[in-house]
Amino acid sequence: MSKDRYSNLDLNLLRTLQVLAQEGNMRRAAERLHVTQPAVSHALQRLRHHFEEELFIKVPGGMSATPFTRSLLERLAPALEGVAEAVNDAYEFTPAHLDGVIRIALAPHMAHFFGGALYNALSTQAPQCGLELLSWTPETPVQLLNGEVDIGINLHIPHLSKEIIATPLGEDFGRLLVHHDHPFKGQRITPQQLSEYGFACLFNHGVTDHKPIIQSLMEAHGQKASIRFRSTSTTAIMAVLRQHPYFFPQSAMMLPRHNPEFRAVDIDVDERYVRVGMYAYHHRGHNHPAIAIWLLELIASTIREVSFNPLGSATSDP
Repeated sequence: MSKDRYSNLDLNLLRTLQVLAQEGNMRRAAERLHVTQPAVSHALQRLRHHFEEELFIKVPGGMSATPFTRSLLERLAPALEGVAEAVNDAYEFTPAHLDGVIRIALAPHMAHFFGGALYNALSTQAPQCGLELLSWTPETPVQLLNGEVDIGINLHIPHLSKEIIATPLGEDFGRLLVHHDHPFKGQRITPQQLSEYGFACLFNHGVTDHKPIIQSLMEAHGQKASIRFRSTSTTAIMAVLRQHPYFFPQSAMMLPRHNPEFRAVDIDVDERYVRVGMYAYHHRGHNHPAIAIWLLELIASTIREVSFNPLGSATSDP
C-alpha cells in the first residue's frame, strides 16, 4: 500500500509551495506571503521532508521547480483555486466598500484614449479605491501571475501561460489616423495608394514585436509598408503626424473624438484584414474572483460607452 502523505500534511504549506513556484525567488515569495524569508525556508524544508523530494533546483537569480513540483501543483491547482474562491466569496463584495489600489495594464493604443473614461467609471462605483494604469510590457504576463497586476487588456497575445485566462471583450477594427493637413484628402485608401506614404506605428509588446499589423496587411496585398517611426507612446506618434505626412494605423474604437486636428481614413480592403479581437487577461487563481468579475464587467461596459458614437459624426462636432 502506498504511503498516505495527506493525513499528516499541513495544508498551509501548499500555499507556500505554490507561491515559491510562481516567484522562483525566496525573497519575493516571502513578500507575497507576508512572512520572513527564514519562515519560507523552514516551510520548504518541511515540504522536502514530507514529500521526500528535492522540490526546487537553484538557477541564476533564484530557484526553479522540479518536474515533480510542477506536476503536483498542476493537479492541486483546481483544489487551491476552489478554496480561495470559497473563502473570498464568503464575504459579500460591494465595490463601494472597496479600498486599496487596482492595477490595470493597458495596450498602448488604449491607455491614451481610454484611461480617463476607465478611471471615471471606477471612481463612480468604488470611490475609495485608487487606480494605477500601467503600460503593457514584456513583464506584464509575469506580473499577472504574481498578482502584481489585476487585469491586463490587449489584443490577442499568443503563448501565454495556461494560468492566465483571456476573456473576449469584443472586436475592434483598424483605421488610419492622419493630420488634417495630410496631402491625401479621401475617405478611403487602397493598399496600393498607401504604399506611396510612410507609417508611424505603435509598438505593442507581445503583439507587434516582429512587425506592425499594417505591414502584414500590406504584404498580404502585394505592397510594401514603409515604417518610418515606431513608439510605445501615442502622444509621440501624434507629434510626428503634425510634422510628417504619415499614416497612423489605429484602433477605430480608440481614435480621438472631437479633435479637428486629426481625421480618420478607412483602408479599402476586406473586413477580415482590419478586424481584431480585444481581450482582458487575468490570473486563473485571482485572489478575489468577485473583484475580477466586477472589473471585467466594468472594463467591457466602459469600452462600449467610449466607442458608442460613430467616429465620423463625433469628429465633425465643434
